[in-house]
Amino acid sequence: MDNLLTLIEKGTRIRQSAPGRALEIFKKALNKSEMISHEEYRAKSLFNIAITYLILCDYNKSIAYFQDALETDFAQNETELQAEILRGLAENHSRNYNFKEALKFFYLSENASIQSWNMQNLHMVYQGIASLYTKLKLNEKALTYTMKSLDIAVQSGASEPLQSSLMSIGACYYKLGNFAEARKYFVESLELSCNPFAEANALHFVSHIKFDEGNYEEAEKLSLRQIEICSKNNYHDFEALGLRQMGKIMFKSGKYNEALEYFQNTLKVVNSKGDRTIKFATMKDIIDTYEKTGDKDKIIELYPDLYKEHVFHLESEMQLKIEQFEIENEAEAIRKEVQKEKENNLKLKKALWDVHALNDELNIIHEEKNNLLSILAHDLKNPLQSILSSLRLMQSEKSDNEFRNEMAKNIKHQSARMLNLINRLLDYKAIESGSISLNITSFVSSELSAKLIKNANILAVKKDIEIITECRCSEKSIRTDMDLFYQVLENLLSNSIKFSSPGSRIYLRCFNNGNITVFEIEDEGPGFTDDDKEKLYTDFARLSAQPTGNEHSTGLGLSIVKKLCDLLGAEIELHSHLNKGSKFTIKLINE
Repeated sequence: MDNLLTLIEKGTRIRQSAPGRALEIFKKALNKSEMISHEEYRAKSLFNIAITYLILCDYNKSIAYFQDALETDFAQNETELQAEILRGLAENHSRNYNFKEALKFFYLSENASIQSWNMQNLHMVYQGIASLYTKLKLNEKALTYTMKSLDIAVQSGASEPLQSSLMSIGACYYKLGNFAEARKYFVESLELSCNPFAEANALHFVSHIKFDEGNYEEAEKLSLRQIEICSKNNYHDFEALGLRQMGKIMFKSGKYNEALEYFQNTLKVVNSKGDRTIKFATMKDIIDTYEKTGDKDKIIELYPDLYKEHVFHLESEMQLKIEQFEIENEAEAIRKEVQKEKENNLKLKKALWDVHALNDELNIIHEEKNNLLSILAHDLKNPLQSILSSLRLMQSEKSDNEFRNEMAKNIKHQSARMLNLINRLLDYKAIESGSISLNITSFVSSELSAKLIKNANILAVKKDIEIITECRCSEKSIRTDMDLFYQVLENLLSNSIKFSSPGSRIYLRCFNNGNITVFEIEDEGPGFTDDDKEKLYTDFARLSAQPTGNEHSTGLGLSIVKKLCDLLGAEIELHSHLNKGSKFTIKLINE
């Protein structure tokens, strides 16, 4: 058993860089698993052989092995593996330009991924659907799915899928002609530098941007790096694209012999394992280059092949338009089928509510569950690990009293972090369920402000942030739930501290405006984008700004603030400009 596992792990490590050798190892593992009738390793061997043939661009063999893997008893009982096999089948059909079949298998994989909670595969499914729509030049739809993949990547906290999603979003914006937005996502993607495929893709697009700007030297550097990564990892399609881009750069630089060499190398890759759709364009590039060198004989020699590729190109474009129409209708048919099934389920359950409302509600519940689980898994894991490490160190013979006190402080700090997170989640659930009852009391503004500043200064001092108080309220009492109103202001003030840079200032103001008491919290932080403002008070909102001191953020703070304001009858307003700070204003009517 261990030997089989070792074989599969060994093959997996070299599968991308040395697929031929990996294929031999996986087939050896398959033979051994069949000899001892081990269904699990047989299924995994078939699965890995299929992936390797996909890398080698032998799509028919890849599909055959994926089908064999799917039919094993082990795969039939393992939904997580099913999800990955179905995605593999979808990828094969997509690369073969069989988009309807690809879309069906992607949807099947999506369902299996959700059922088995295989979020890594679900991320890749959405990436795959986005790629499919990109090939069909349905770039708005592609962008929708890349954004879905980004949500999953962010929740996972893993850099590799995050880099891939950022790159894909940049590619969609590039295809849509929004080069400024594309550049932003490409830069973010390249900063992670842990996913070679995403890196090669991003380099390709950024090279094109530099090329269009006339910066050929920088475009050349980027394309050479792209080719190096693709050659090392057998990314044939993007290697061909990189080679063609280098040819175009050489052509623009007047280096026609070098341009020809790159264009001819492009054709070599395309003819062996690459995507034939760029062959026609590359042959036109070669003819343009021969025209510059005056080699008319070569041009005449190439025209018969160019004609064949032109016919193929026109047929491909026509087929693409047909596929666009069919895919859009296929997607609509699937949606109608799902809708019908839901309506039937409602009848069986004798439900009285509209199917659309139910679907929205289920989506919200599902998203909330995903977010809650993600927060618990991610934000509780680190402090728990830190506590366990501290306890182990305290138990060691070498630890002295001073060291133990330091570890105890860390345990206290990490426990406070977890308690704060749990309290945030409990506050959120209590508000959502309507289980909070108001305790109306009378108090003066100065009393509340003093308490607020005293607690906030503990955090502010650590970041060298100055809180300036300007309280001009009368001594007239405010009647509301003091604890809940304090929580509103404390959330806003702690957010300002969390997102403000060290050395900056925060202003807490209070004043009367007729029978209204007004509180203002203004900072010099990053401000909010227009997109941020649209989702400011939504649950688990992911906004553009990042904490400046590695603090944790659940995405619930402003959601809780808005819900509490509604509960208290208070009005909240935001005035903010990007990179120029923010000001939250809370207005409470004095009864």
